[in-house]
Amino acid sequence: MNRVTRILSLSAAKITPQHIQLFLLILALSLFVLGAGAPGDTIIGGR
Repeated sequence: MNRVTRILSLSAAKITPQHIQLFLLILALSLFVLGAGAPGDTIIGGR
């Protein structure tokens, strides 16, 4: 268990602000693409 904790702490130490910005950019762009492809208010089988 100590080995796993040590590996996780070393991995977390390598995260820089640039990594966080890149992650947020990719997340925002992917949510934008998903939102752009969402259907409008349509009634299926309605009048």
